[in-house]
Parts: sequence; structure tokens; C-alpha cells
Amino acid sequence: MAITPSTFSPGDHCPLAPEGEDSGYHCTRERITLLLIRNTLIESLQRFNQENEPYPFVHPHRLRPGTVSSSKEYHLHNSALVLLLSGHLPAKLRKHFRCRPGNRMRMSNLMDVAPDLLSLKNYNPQQRYSTHPDFDQLIQRLLPLDFSLLIQQTLDQERHESVYELTHFHVKIERILDSALRSMGIFLNYLEKDLYEKGDGFVELLEKKFFEYFNFHHNSAGRRSAATLAAQLLARENQAGTVFITSQQDRRLTLFSTTQNSSSLLRKTHIVHYTLLALNKEQAVQLKKWGREVGLSINRDYRVARQPDAEIFILKTRFEHTPAASPSQDGLLRAGINRREKWVRLVAEEIISIKPSCPDVIHFPCVYAKQIDWKKVRKISP
Repeated sequence: MAITPSTFSPGDHCPLAPEGEDSGYHCTRERITLLLIRNTLIESLQRFNQENEPYPFVHPHRLRPGTVSSSKEYHLHNSALVLLLSGHLPAKLRKHFRCRPGNRMRMSNLMDVAPDLLSLKNYNPQQRYSTHPDFDQLIQRLLPLDFSLLIQQTLDQERHESVYELTHFHVKIERILDSALRSMGIFLNYLEKDLYEKGDGFVELLEKKFFEYFNFHHNSAGRRSAATLAAQLLARENQAGTVFITSQQDRRLTLFSTTQNSSSLLRKTHIVHYTLLALNKEQAVQLKKWGREVGLSINRDYRVARQPDAEIFILKTRFEHTPAASPSQDGLLRAGINRREKWVRLVAEEIISIKPSCPDVIHFPCVYAKQIDWKKVRKISP
């Protein structure tokens, strides 16, 4: 099986940041995204191949909102939980994000928590800055640790400039789920004050919808549950940031991105999934033929692996919240939750390149399609 390497160093081209977004944060997020695509998806595929085990691809249909996810853990699949903040962790959130002197990025702390990680023996403190060429390597070495890594904006005392720094590891995200449910219920105008004001049945339904809000099934636990709690806390406190999560159960890289906005009605959590997409020989041939017609080199820029009966690509899907999962425009209390009404909807499905020099994406409808309609496949340029 051939694997296409993916690299992204500080000298690489970084796409322009959206208006109003810090360019340093944007470039750091792009860099971490590519690192985790490589580590949690492509390298997981390699591990399965080395063990002669079939990789458990996530069928695009399993990305539909409300779909039940697998409860099986695939031990060969890499997992990750990373928090990136556009700014510094607010003091009021420190009780939820356990950042203590004992888990700050110091060599003595690393040896206390992970003495068996031999790759950290030559740890250089400068590696914790996103501008360092070995920043990616440091993150990759720490990903196997429990809990989360925290990257936030700090001040470089020597250069007197803001930088993005991996400040803490082994960060526990602690919050009672009932508190999260109550906060969401009030934010979306389903509750006035108390979580149980509409009865136990309502709370049970709200819990299911809470996970649907993040396009996870309600059986989510572990890292996925922690990621949803972290994203909700950041959104509630109007803190821009991104939560990166991959678990051994759902085999997808998920990004929850929150933005700052003075209006609570406009504070949203953006949801993106990255998964490995396997196309059979016939589909791959058709995609390459289409690529030649529009001036794209599919093998060179988009294919990440090749198997005897399939060729592998990266599928990116984006979701947005429906009106049912948004605050009511009039601010009035809602009567109840319609269990059949979806809280998220698909807005984009694209094959992407993992090369920063190739910004074009391929609109590739497959999440709801029974078979690929090649007339609907198109190139999208930034």
C-alpha cells in the first residue's frame, strides 16, 4: 500500500485567515488539522495494514445526523484530544479545564506522568511554540497520553510578541453533564431556569439532543463526551477556539470551532468531520478522468493511499445547526423539543488535498447518495 506523506512546516504557505480571525491562530489551527489527519487517519490506516487487519472505514452514510455510531473500540486506531484557544484560557474556566503546575509543559512533569515515553528524553522547551519546526513532533509524541493537550496564546518574553504555545498536557475537562444540559436548554430557550422543570422525560430527550448538537450519537463517552463539554464551555464564555477529537470508536477527526460575537444569537459552534474515503477501482478511475477534465491531478494531490481493491482519499464534511438548535429569534420560551426534528444538517461534502499548496477542493456528494452522480461532482476554488 502506498502512502502519500503530508508535511506542514512554519515556512509553508498558510491560507489567508477569515476576516476578523487572528492569522497566528488560523495558521496554527491549519497546521494541527493536517498533523491530526496524518496521525489519526493516515497513520492508523498504516497500522491496520501492517497488522494485516482490514481498516474499518466509516461509510459516508454513517455521517448523517442522528446515525448510531459504533460502540466497538479499534485498538489499532490512533486517538487524540487537543484544545486550541485564540487567546488565553479565561480564569473562570480554570475549574473546568484542569491546568495546574503539575501538568504544565516542563520536563520534570513529563517524566512524572510519562516516564516510559523515551521520545521525550531529549525534550527541548522551545518545541512547545508553534513557530518551532519540531512543534508537530512534540504534539505527536504526547497524543497517546490520557486527557487533552492545551495550546493557547501566550507572550514570548524574549521577543515581546504573542505566540501559540503548548502550555499544558494531561488536561482534564471536568463538568457535570446536568449543568451542560441546563446551560444548553436555557441558551436555546427550551428551559426557563431549572433543568427538571419539564420533567424527567424532557431531560432524557435533551441529553440525546445535546450530543446530536455536536453530530455525535447519544452513546458517546470518553474523549467524545469531553470534547462536547469543552466546546460548549468555550461557546458559552464567548471564547474563540477549536476542539480536535478522534476516538477509537468513531474513526473520524472532528473539529468543533467556536467564534467570538457580541450577540449571543450569533455565537455558533462549527462542526467539521474528516474521514478516510475508500473508492473502488471503477470510482477511482472515473474520478481521475473527471480530474483531467478540470485540470486536477488526483493521484498526485488528493490520493493518500492505494489498496489492491480501492484508492483512499480524505473526505471533509461540514455541518450547521438548524433553527431547532438555535436560540429562538423572539427570545420566548419554547413549548418543547420535537424529537424527530434534526438539530444539525449537512452543508458541504468535499474531497480535499492534504498539501497546503493545493487549495482546490472537490465537491463530492456521497453522504446521502445511493451512488455517485458524477454530474454533481465539481471543483471548488478558494
